[in-house]
Amino acid sequence: MTDYKAIHGKNILHVASDLDNAEAEGQIWFNTTSSDYKTIVKAAGAWATGGDLSAAKYALMGADQATQTAGLVFGGHPALATAEEYDGSSWTESGDLSTGRKSGGGAGTQTAALCITGADTANVEQYDGSSWTEGPNVNTAREDTGAAGIVSSALLVAGFSGGRVTNCESWNETSWTEVADIPAATMYVAAAGATGSAVLQTGGSIAGNAHAAECASFDGTNWTVVADLNTARDQNQTSGTTASAITVGGQSPPVVAITEFWDGSTWSEVGDLSTARKLAAGNGSSSSALLAGGNSPTARAHTEEWDFTSTLGAGAWAAGGALNTGRTGMGNAGTTHGGILAFGGTPGGTPGHAETEEYNGSSWTEVADLNAVHNYTMGTGTTTEAAICAGVYPSGAAVEVWNGTGWTEVGDLNTGRGLGAAAGSSTAALVFGGQPQIAVCEKWNGTSWTEVGDLNTARGYLAGGGTATAALAAGGIPSGVTAAVEKWNGTSWTEVGDLNTARYGIGASSQADNTLFVVFGGSVSPKGQTEEFDGSSWTEVADLNTGRVEVWGGGTRASALAFGGDGSPQNTLAEEWTIGQNIKVIDD
Repeated sequence: MTDYKAIHGKNILHVASDLDNAEAEGQIWFNTTSSDYKTIVKAAGAWATGGDLSAAKYALMGADQATQTAGLVFGGHPALATAEEYDGSSWTESGDLSTGRKSGGGAGTQTAALCITGADTANVEQYDGSSWTEGPNVNTAREDTGAAGIVSSALLVAGFSGGRVTNCESWNETSWTEVADIPAATMYVAAAGATGSAVLQTGGSIAGNAHAAECASFDGTNWTVVADLNTARDQNQTSGTTASAITVGGQSPPVVAITEFWDGSTWSEVGDLSTARKLAAGNGSSSSALLAGGNSPTARAHTEEWDFTSTLGAGAWAAGGALNTGRTGMGNAGTTHGGILAFGGTPGGTPGHAETEEYNGSSWTEVADLNAVHNYTMGTGTTTEAAICAGVYPSGAAVEVWNGTGWTEVGDLNTGRGLGAAAGSSTAALVFGGQPQIAVCEKWNGTSWTEVGDLNTARGYLAGGGTATAALAAGGIPSGVTAAVEKWNGTSWTEVGDLNTARYGIGASSQADNTLFVVFGGSVSPKGQTEEFDGSSWTEVADLNTGRVEVWGGGTRASALAFGGDGSPQNTLAEEWTIGQNIKVIDD
C-alpha cells in the first residue's frame, strides 16, 4: 500500500476499535484488531415523498441550480406555460412563461432562472422570482436538450434540431455563443453544473436510437470524455456539479428508478427512486435534490426528495439484558439504549406494578418504586435523572415526577387515561391519545396540565414520542387497527405518511424528534416489523429478533431499546437497536 504519511505528511491513527461518529467521514485509520485500513463514507442515500405538483406533467424543465427547499420547474408537454415554486414541502404556481414549451433546458435558481429553447424553438426567457421576460435567442433552435449553470453563465448542450446535434452554446448574460461540440450527436441529454464553464453531460439518445452510457465534462473550452454510467439511458435527470453529481431515472429501457452518484471520477449506484420515471425535472445537488413530475407510463404529479448526507449504515437489533420484573404497559425515559428508565406496567392484567428499573446498556437495576401502581401508563423524559409518569388505565389521572432517586406526586391530568403516548421531558411534556379511543392532547409546563389541539384520529395502543413542540403519533386502535401517523408542531396535529403495516401495541424511539423516528413490534404477525421515518415516509428495516405485541421502547432513531411485551418470556426481553457509521475497508 502507498505510504500515506509520505504523501500527506501525517500519521494514520491506530485504534483497536473503529471510529463511530459522523465527524470521522473521510478520515483514515488502521484497525489493529482486524489489521485493516478503514474510513467512514456516506450511506446509499434515499428518496422520500415530497409535495405534489399542481397537476401531472412531463417533459418539464427545472432551474438547474435551484435547491430542494427553494425549487423551480416550468413548462411541460404538450406546450405548457405554467411555472411552480417549491418551498421544501409544497408547490405554488408562480408567473407563467410568455411562450409555452416542452423538453427545453433550465438553468439558475428559484429567484433568477433561464428557460432555454424547447418545442423546437430558439426562444429564451429569464425569470426574476415573479415573472418571465424574453431575452436573446440561441443560435440553433432545438428541443430534447440539456442545460446547466446560472443566469450569468449557462451552457446549452446538444438536443434535437431536425435530427440529433452536437452543437453547444454558451451564455454570458448578454449573448449566446457557439462553443466546442460534445463528442457525439445526442438528444434527450441531461446536464448539470454550477456555471456554464463547468458542466457534466450524462447519457442521452445517440445514433440508431441507442441509449447512451457515455458522459463528458466541459471546462469552458473543451469537452473531455469521462467514465460511463453503469446503466445506459436517456430522458434522465442530472443534478450537481462536475465534481459531485447524481443522475436519476430515464429510459434504458425500461423506464428505470436507478440513481447513480458521480464522485468526480466514477459512477456508483445508490438509492433508487420510489417510482421509476423519465422526462422529469430536477433541482438541487448530489446530496440534496428533488425530482418532480415525469412519465411512467402516464404523466406524474408527485415529487421525491433526495438525501445523501448521512454516514449511518443499516440498523440492527441485538439482545440486551432481561428486565428483573416481566411486564408490559410501562412508562419510560432516556435518550439511548445505554440509559433507559422503565416504570410501572402490568404483567398482563391486574395487579399492576409500581417497580422502577434502570438500564445501563447491559443490565437492569431496581431503583425506587412509584408511589402508586401505574399500569398501561404513559411516560417520558430525556434522561434517567428526570422523568414523568402520567395516567393509569383505564381512567386514572395520577401523575408522578422522577428526580433521579425518587418519585413525587404532582398535578393530575385533566382527562384520566391509559394506553396513550407521551413526548418531551419532566418539565415540558405532552400526553396524547389513550383508551378508550381518546383524541385529547394535554401539555405539561412543569406545574400543571393544559388541553391543547386534539389528534385528528382518536386512538389508543399507539406509539409516540418526540418533544413537547415536535411529536409523532403512529398506529394504534381507533375503530379498527390503523396505519395513520400524525405530526405535532407545537400547536396542532397534521396527518403525514402512513406506516407500511397497520398495527397497535407498538414500541417507539420515544426521544427521537418527529422527523427521524423508528417504531417496532406490534399486533401483526410476525410482530417484529421495524420501520424508520424520515420526516415524510416510512421504510421497513430489520425486524426484532423476537416479535411481540405491547412492546415498549425508548431512545432515538440511531440508538433505541425495545423491552417488555405481552406474555412470557417476551415480557422480560430487551433488544438494542443501533445504527452505526457506514465503515468501508480500504483495499486498494
